[in-house]
Amino acid sequence: MSREEQLRKRAKELLAKKEVVMVICYRAGKRPGTATPAFVTRPDGADSLVFDDRCGMNLAAYLPRVKHLGRIAVVAKGCDSRSLVTLLKEKQVTRDQLLILGVGCEGVKEKGKLSDACATCAYPNPVICDEMIGEKVTEPPPAPDPLADFEKLTPDERWQVLADDVSRCIRCYACRQVCPNCYCPTCFVDTNSPQWVGKTTAESDNMMFHLMRAMHMAGRCVECGSCSRGCPMGIDLMRFNRKVAKIVKERFGATAGLVPDEPPALAAFDPGDKQEFIQ
Repeated sequence: MSREEQLRKRAKELLAKKEVVMVICYRAGKRPGTATPAFVTRPDGADSLVFDDRCGMNLAAYLPRVKHLGRIAVVAKGCDSRSLVTLLKEKQVTRDQLLILGVGCEGVKEKGKLSDACATCAYPNPVICDEMIGEKVTEPPPAPDPLADFEKLTPDERWQVLADDVSRCIRCYACRQVCPNCYCPTCFVDTNSPQWVGKTTAESDNMMFHLMRAMHMAGRCVECGSCSRGCPMGIDLMRFNRKVAKIVKERFGATAGLVPDEPPALAAFDPGDKQEFIQ
């Protein structure tokens, strides 16, 4: 039995026995070569479920919105499972509300090639799950640092690279909508008392939005790549997130979404943390 057949069979069983009220997975999209999130509530709906290299959307993003319905089964790749760990740490969902169906992931394809985020993924298998669907995949060797070339640039050159990138931003907020960590009822860009960020697409407003969002992702982003894949302007949003994640790793020894019982990196105090900024 193929992994996809196992997935459909298990989803049917869970729904038929009413062990869950919904299974969140994927089904084929309307455009060839695409897949879209699927929210299945009846056993017969499981016949259309798929899981392959089209399935890039991080399904953890939907949990805060549907958790009130009851216990949810969610299919989780490595990055999805790490996002679930983050949501559990931040008390956006409780463990008893979830049934995690783990799947090994060999990467998501974009335009016929491996996604940039998947090319450097170190955790293709779920770090937390209740059941594995199919076998785990082979862990990849360490990937080259994707920031190596960027960090060789001077500060002025790095700023220009970022400025050129965000100059294309149309402020559609697709990056925010697909991110599993963006669950705030009111986003900082939508507040007007006080107004934190200007609403225009001027370079200063765009840069402020992306920098503030990157800071909000510090110690939380699992580098799933959903933001970059969702951006209609092709902005390399992963560059922001990877840089912040690298700083958190270097300064606090923390990698987001790996240890459920470990407090979030920026929500804990360690006397050994570097504090040269207050000297």
